[in-house]
Amino acid sequence: MPSVDGEIRTQKRVIDWLVDDLRYIYLGNLEDQDNKSIKEDLLRKNLEKRGYQDSEISAAISKLQRVAGNQVNSLYDANKEFYLLLRYGTDVRSDNNHRLSVHFIDWDNPKANDFYVAEEVSVLREDGRTRKRPDLVIYVNGIALGMFELKRSSVSLGEGIRQLLQNQRKENIQTFFNTVQILFAGNESEGLRYGVIETPQKYYLQWKEDVKATNSLSTTVKEFIGDSANKLRNAIVSLCQKERFLSLIHDFLIFDAGVKKIARHNQYFAVIASRNRILEGEGGIVWNTQGSGKSLIMAWLAKWVIESPDVPDGRVVIITDREELDSQIESLFFNVGENVTRARSGSDLREILNTNTSPIVCSLIHKYGHNAGKQVDIDLYRKELLKDLDPDFKAKGNIIAFIDECHRTNSGKLHQAVKTLMPDAILIGFTGTPLLKTNKQTTIEVFGNYIHTYKFDEGVDDKVILDLRYEARDVDQEVTSKEKLDVWFDAKTKPLTENAKQKLKQSWATINKVYSSRDRLQQIAQDIVFDMEMLPRLQDDRGTAMLVANSIFEACRYWEILNSMGFTKCAIVTSYEPTVESVRTATVDSSHESENEYKKRIYERMLNGAKIDDFEAEAKRLFKEEPAKMKLLIVVDKLLTGFDAPSATYLDIDKSMRDHDLFQAICRVNRPDGEDKDYGYIIDYKDLFRNVQVAINDYTSGAFENFYKEDIEGLVKDRYDEAKAEMDGALQSLESLFHQVPDENDNSSIRSFFCGSNFEDSESRKYRARRDTLYALVASLTRSFAACCDKLVSDYGYAEDDLSKVRKDVADYNKIKDMVRLTSCDYVDLKPYEEDMRYVLDTYIRARETDTISKLGDMTLVELLLNSPTTTPAEIIDGIGGSENVRAEAIENNLQFEIVRKIDSNPIYYGKLSEKLEQLILQRKLEAMSYEEYLRQVVEMAESILYPFGDNYPDCIQGSRPAMAFYDFFEGPGRERLALAMDEAIKEVMRAGWKSNPQSQQNIKRAIYDTLVADRWPEEVAKEEVENVFVIVKNQDDYDI
Repeated sequence: MPSVDGEIRTQKRVIDWLVDDLRYIYLGNLEDQDNKSIKEDLLRKNLEKRGYQDSEISAAISKLQRVAGNQVNSLYDANKEFYLLLRYGTDVRSDNNHRLSVHFIDWDNPKANDFYVAEEVSVLREDGRTRKRPDLVIYVNGIALGMFELKRSSVSLGEGIRQLLQNQRKENIQTFFNTVQILFAGNESEGLRYGVIETPQKYYLQWKEDVKATNSLSTTVKEFIGDSANKLRNAIVSLCQKERFLSLIHDFLIFDAGVKKIARHNQYFAVIASRNRILEGEGGIVWNTQGSGKSLIMAWLAKWVIESPDVPDGRVVIITDREELDSQIESLFFNVGENVTRARSGSDLREILNTNTSPIVCSLIHKYGHNAGKQVDIDLYRKELLKDLDPDFKAKGNIIAFIDECHRTNSGKLHQAVKTLMPDAILIGFTGTPLLKTNKQTTIEVFGNYIHTYKFDEGVDDKVILDLRYEARDVDQEVTSKEKLDVWFDAKTKPLTENAKQKLKQSWATINKVYSSRDRLQQIAQDIVFDMEMLPRLQDDRGTAMLVANSIFEACRYWEILNSMGFTKCAIVTSYEPTVESVRTATVDSSHESENEYKKRIYERMLNGAKIDDFEAEAKRLFKEEPAKMKLLIVVDKLLTGFDAPSATYLDIDKSMRDHDLFQAICRVNRPDGEDKDYGYIIDYKDLFRNVQVAINDYTSGAFENFYKEDIEGLVKDRYDEAKAEMDGALQSLESLFHQVPDENDNSSIRSFFCGSNFEDSESRKYRARRDTLYALVASLTRSFAACCDKLVSDYGYAEDDLSKVRKDVADYNKIKDMVRLTSCDYVDLKPYEEDMRYVLDTYIRARETDTISKLGDMTLVELLLNSPTTTPAEIIDGIGGSENVRAEAIENNLQFEIVRKIDSNPIYYGKLSEKLEQLILQRKLEAMSYEEYLRQVVEMAESILYPFGDNYPDCIQGSRPAMAFYDFFEGPGRERLALAMDEAIKEVMRAGWKSNPQSQQNIKRAIYDTLVADRWPEEVAKEEVENVFVIVKNQDDYDI
């Protein structure tokens, strides 16, 4: 078969690269063996070669095999336990009764290890009878550490990732993965993706060599790659070169609070570059853009500092400038298994530094002395610090100081504080934002030059973060009656001098801005409520938004206005606390509520008796985990910085922001938190970019004028130019695609090209690939046209006729897409963004066309046959076009697909319908009935598929789909009673989320077994039927809870 040959050829090429280029040893094809994750003979051979005695080897291998064979713990826990044994070795008693460590891998000398590759590695599944067969396995010293699933070029590597995930299930070969550290999936068209155990498909990573890296290992890898343009080969060489492979396993894996993680390429090269700088005795700055994993870079680098023999007595002191960041860093290191000592006061910090018992210390900047971080007399500040120190004080150890958010904590005073307390410390500054022109030079003087940079546009290219879309909205304000205002002012200020009047005018301008803006806030609030119902991801409760208010007072006003409109899925999260002290001196006029009193009243109303910390924690949890219940957070400063700050899809800005604060705020929306999230959206009510068109083309203007242009290249793009280019490209690609159709004006020819001649053809990879291309291009065309159509005439010189033609092309391509989707039954396989695009279509394309697209997009042909207002079935499918046979095939494909989709929910009932459909198709082909009679029977069958009720079922079962399915499945007298008993037993033990909870599934299976036994089924027969009944249970929509 071509597909098998293609994959085997890819497999052989990968083996050649590993064996010929990287000098692995080929173990052969192992499909005829029952393989384990540890090959004892190979491991024993290597340990003997490295000088261990036989008794030591036997004891060590015995312990390793016991951990590798762990079937009790979860895969995460078993893999973690094995990793620790692999990384640190194990202690055994030597022949002379001394304890020594046996290291299964020689991490310090990669050449002392034996690297093997085997193909078709057959492994017994849990049932002990059937097998799974990974394509390739990498063994190091006989221990399985890497695994490949490879695909031919025309098959997505995503299928390989799904195979890897499937094989990790308990019922497959989960235990084999206890030892495996890195997983690979690839083909020669897409290259290679890598991950670790339990990594979801969307989080598999793509490697990229750093062209700026100068360390010896990177140079060696680049020499191996040479001039090769093969993406798969280059990635395999990069990741599987012996020293690099061991480096990734030893230094760049982490077990983070239940999730195993491996470094992205930017994290790896940032750590490697930082190591080299530290070994040179110098500091510097690591700038990796917001969202690219800066916190894990710190964790991996800290682990190296405290473990490496190259940094004797290595200690890490992490310095932050905010309490929440200090707490977050402590939590991060705790989650990854590293103990952090958190300094609680300045004296506590000095005491910790004066001893060498804490390898990792976390501290706020102000613990370095009073007002540390503010620019005053630096010399005086240094003298005050020295005066407070004990005479015998000396910071112990080889200290590497990590300065988090170094763009904020980079003053000369901080430098003096650190140098005074830790005179020999090397300073490494970390930032996720560019450095300002005004302090870039100072920062470099404090920390040193850049060690590693990973900028915003690089993160977007790598899909580590998302691109941003920007929209400015203007809310005009005006004084309703300037004449009355002037009269009032003159009357009230008659006794005042001109200077006093001028001061009062200035004060009035401030009051006017605060108190007369309720109408403006009301307008913005109405915008937000409208957006919640209309914008992509918000309308279907998958996305969230953050509103940045100008002050806590305005945040409270927003909350009050939104609640008065009936929008209650919002909360305020600021630094404010509604205490008695907050209003102690607030009352100016007992008949009027002051600002502070208003804030306290609104907060108390929102908290409704809850403690503020508990309320905010729950609000953030809902915002992250259950967005349908908390769609909007109203903030001022809090939550806009820090790696624990939640991400959102939309950021509504109603606050004057600049520089780093603005950069960090907008990076709240660039995190990829869902497969349907294509962009982060910024909605700007403050015109922060002043002239938007100028700002988009020159990133240094307006709000970002103080950044170096090259440092923020790619942050905000011209959305109209981008959309126009995307539209032109999509149109050209669609024209090229349809030139391949034999007769692109004939619907039958189009159907044949995209769907083949029958249902089996349609499901083949060839035709699926064609349809996927069509759907992606049409979606791209629709999205881009909607984004730029209102500018095509004014900005791009289109005539109205030209615009009408493009609009017609968009509508026609969507009709063709709908026709193909109906014919091929692809209506189920909607791309995540299509629902969002339908809203855009409804907005920008005439109603009649969008109504058609929406209707066909939302309903299956089977549902159309039943729900259409017309009484003539033939009218329903007239839009498909073509001959009666072509239309009939479209109907039959949909009916057949619907039966296949539902058959597991009631195999007996839908099996009979499938046979009936085959007879109907045969009669049509033999012309044994009229077309009208055929359509009548089709409607009857559609009704039977969607609504499986009828006279065949007893009254007590009618209406309960699960009970009906059980009634059909069981045979003989008493099946009515058994069906009802089974339904009740399952409902009794069912719990929310059971379909993803193995323990709940076991409870259901036990209930099935008990019910069958209670019905006097033999125990052995009952055991055999449990899985069959469970398949029916699992496919019941009525059991979704």
